Amino acid sequence: MADTRKTTSEVIDETTDAGREGMRAAASATQDAIGTGLDGIQRVTDQFTRAFSPAGENGEALARQMSDNLGALAETGTIVVRGIQDVSREWLSLSQDRLQKNIEGLTQLARCRAVPDFVAVQSELVRDNWQLMFEGTRRIVERSMQVANEAAQKSSNETKQATDRTRKAA
Repeated sequence: MADTRKTTSEVIDETTDAGREGMRAAASATQDAIGTGLDGIQRVTDQFTRAFSPAGENGEALARQMSDNLGALAETGTIVVRGIQDVSREWLSLSQDRLQKNIEGLTQLARCRAVPDFVAVQSELVRDNWQLMFEGTRRIVERSMQVANEAAQKSSNETKQATDRTRKAA
């Protein structure tokens, strides 16, 4: 039985490590893609501004405003990427917890000698799984709402500042 536990523990550790590495790789790829996209947008905006903006103060103000807007977009993107990473970690944690509880439950089921004991352990296992699912889902929803609020707040602040600058320039 000790060999089975050790093997099960090793499997859990390997699964956890693989999940973490996959999550890191996905988060890194997402962040790289956003960065590359924002760099491309910045270059296109710069070229467009140089080619079509009127000369003088208005053109400079427009270019400055476009640059500020891109900066705000980049900051909002960073908030969203960080939130995606946090939510991914919550999902991984939820999966790990459920896997661990299920393995423990199966071990307890294997030790049962009577039907009433088996039914009691199985009922407890089902209840624990539901509880873990609800708790994990609650944490994920809370973090998702925090990310959405942070991104909306950042976007709102930047939009207000850009509007104020535009009014002052006019």
